[in-house]
Amino acid sequence: MSREFSHPERPLMFCMVVTPMHADGSIDEDGLRAHLQRMIAADVGVYLGSGGSGEGHALSLDELELVYRIGVEECSGRVPVYCNPPESRSALEMLTKAGRAIDAGVDLVQYYQLDAGHGRQPTVPEQERYFRDLLEAHDYPVGIAIHSAVGYLAPSDLVIRLCADYPHIKLVNLPIGPTPNYFVRLQEGISPDIKMYVGIPNILTGLLMGAWGAQVTEPNQIPFMSRAIIDRFVDGDHVGAAEIFAKVLRVTDVIELGRRVSSDGPKAALKALGYDVGPPRPPRVPVDDATIAAMRAEFERLGVAELELQMAKEAAARRKS
Repeated sequence: MSREFSHPERPLMFCMVVTPMHADGSIDEDGLRAHLQRMIAADVGVYLGSGGSGEGHALSLDELELVYRIGVEECSGRVPVYCNPPESRSALEMLTKAGRAIDAGVDLVQYYQLDAGHGRQPTVPEQERYFRDLLEAHDYPVGIAIHSAVGYLAPSDLVIRLCADYPHIKLVNLPIGPTPNYFVRLQEGISPDIKMYVGIPNILTGLLMGAWGAQVTEPNQIPFMSRAIIDRFVDGDHVGAAEIFAKVLRVTDVIELGRRVSSDGPKAALKALGYDVGPPRPPRVPVDDATIAAMRAEFERLGVAELELQMAKEAAARRKS
């Protein structure tokens, strides 16, 4: 079950992509393919079926596999295509989801921390048992995500032990929750061959400290602007990177307008920008028209469409040079 794996040649932006759906709640396969093409055009890597923006928790195993297969068909050989199975209550549940992704041929499987359920936090020995059960089941390329969505953060020394014991761990994602101190502890304890990625709040700090990119949701709406943060930083234009980062954060604020109404904020923001990817899967409710209109007005005030076009032109010029 092993698979060859290589990291992106330079730091890269990754998107936890939304899952477009029809009005009846079924997956919009053509819409998903079109959305992935937007990520490919901006050279943004993808995570499929995420529990947040990807609504992975509401998808059946067959639907998750469909999303994985479409992602591989569209993205393989163009941008990295990883899977992001939603948090699970057991190693068996997570392995069942991951098995569908492995069968589909994704480049890498990401494992979230254990969701112990019922408001409980697993003890460190329970966390370790969970991860080891996952990592000993196969030697397929793996990423570990330390994310506060489950209500706790695995101790950094546990992650360091796991990375030392399992060479098929290729990356660690620290999207939301871990501090720069946590990043430093991992950096000092794991092989430099294991790349670390950060989230939207810590992009510039992370890049400055050696992160290999970021795993965020904003490229769903603004793939070129999001990618430009990393491109400008890598090119040595740190002031320019900070300028576009500030604009991306304003887009994040607009997405939050939708999230105050529903977890459907990312899809609502896409609709406000002219990309209708359909409704959310129940029990999520659609964002109301008035809020979407307010989001659209704020995007227009910020000049987001013009900025995205400007960043697309900047990216095209960079490729030519």
